[in-house]
Amino acid sequence: MAISIPYAVASAEGLSAEHRETVLELLNNWQSHYSGNVVRSQYYEARNMLKDLGIAVPDSLQGLEVACGWGYKCVEVMRDHVSFDGFTSPEDYDTEKLLKQVARRNFMPTRVGKAVNSALKYCFSMWVVTSDEEGHARISAYPPTLCTGIWDDVGECLSAGMWVVSFAKERGRKTNRPDWVDVMLDDCLIRLRADGDGRWSADYVEHGLGIVPMFVMPYNPDDDRPFGVSRINSEVRWLIDCAMRASVNEEVAAAFAASTQKYLLGTDGDAFEDKTKWSAFIGSIFEVSMNSEGQIPQFGQLTQPSMQPMTEHFSNLCKRMSAATGIHAGQFGIVGDNPSSADAIYLENSPLILKCKSFIKEAKAALSRVAVASVATELGKSYAEAEEACDVSVSFLNPAMPTLAQQTDSSIKLASAVDGFAGTPTFWRLNGLDDDEVRNVMSEIRRNVTRPVAFDVISAASQDQAKTAQDQAKTAQNQAKTAAAND
Repeated sequence: MAISIPYAVASAEGLSAEHRETVLELLNNWQSHYSGNVVRSQYYEARNMLKDLGIAVPDSLQGLEVACGWGYKCVEVMRDHVSFDGFTSPEDYDTEKLLKQVARRNFMPTRVGKAVNSALKYCFSMWVVTSDEEGHARISAYPPTLCTGIWDDVGECLSAGMWVVSFAKERGRKTNRPDWVDVMLDDCLIRLRADGDGRWSADYVEHGLGIVPMFVMPYNPDDDRPFGVSRINSEVRWLIDCAMRASVNEEVAAAFAASTQKYLLGTDGDAFEDKTKWSAFIGSIFEVSMNSEGQIPQFGQLTQPSMQPMTEHFSNLCKRMSAATGIHAGQFGIVGDNPSSADAIYLENSPLILKCKSFIKEAKAALSRVAVASVATELGKSYAEAEEACDVSVSFLNPAMPTLAQQTDSSIKLASAVDGFAGTPTFWRLNGLDDDEVRNVMSEIRRNVTRPVAFDVISAASQDQAKTAQDQAKTAQNQAKTAAAND
């Protein structure tokens, strides 16, 4: 569904002239990139049209539907290697506890996964921190099809941002016309809403953070493109077009290979008067009499076309796709007869792992700002105050995805070198346990340790009580003896 944000938003009642210019700039930014984002989405969903060269495919097959899932594959494979592992504040237990509450309330593992997918698919994902009715931090993430921003090169941040909150509905169904658009500035949030007649109005809400709480999480940004680039770039899209044409050409070639051209030499025209060419081809008995000159017709068949050039061409496209995306060619259809070893698989994935590590750095930078803005919102402080007061770390799992044996070996070596490391939550995470499993293991360890200690305490207390009773009995006996001697 194509989205259309009307320029009437910039003429909303109650919107100041200064902010009107900002809204217009935001609308122009969004509009200029929207069509390109739609194209990337089509290639991601394998809904792009076949771009036929008009050479090998007959006219009767021009409308043939064909799909290629390479766009989805080049996003999906990398996304599976980028896994969010939570917020931490090593030096501040209260801040870490608050961050865990915020993360749990906003379903951050799921939300980060979706944001990573949008960043790889389009070029970036936009994080937004707002406040709900109870004053708690609300964290949202939007794709470029629903948001935009104005980049400040000096501050390496946004000077203003805009996103679509909701769409108008007709007979209970969502339309492509937004009826609620929010604009975020460094001092306030502007809520732009449309009534049933399409008239827009603006409401101002101060947030007191001192910055624009919208943070870009880009893929592969640079100075010219601070919002990053898409994994489904022009080279990838061109290779997908080539793969689609190759698939169609292969289908046509396979059809011709299954029914190779046959010929008859020396026949009269009346040889097929009572039958069609198709019936003559598939008939169980093929009979042709001599011609008028008494010659026996000669039957022949052209050489069956080879499928090898088609296969080699597609294999070459897979290798070029692998070079363009960093994903090994097996993910695109080239599968060897012999399974690869663990070391070979690691080497094949190494280009992708490097891309993942680079992207994780950008993701950590954006999410750390999200965490600080969330703490500031929860405590009612400015962003600068919260940034100075708390130290936030963002954790991701190892994108190399080592095997359990490799993880265990590494953690055991670390435990032998670092005193006290064994048994920590990080130790168990390195051994493949998630947060819930770590909590269960730590709880069981505490119970198993506490139980013998409790028994020892009870035993010691019982022994002390028995000794005290014996001492009291001896004292009473001595007192009785002393009293008898005096009498």
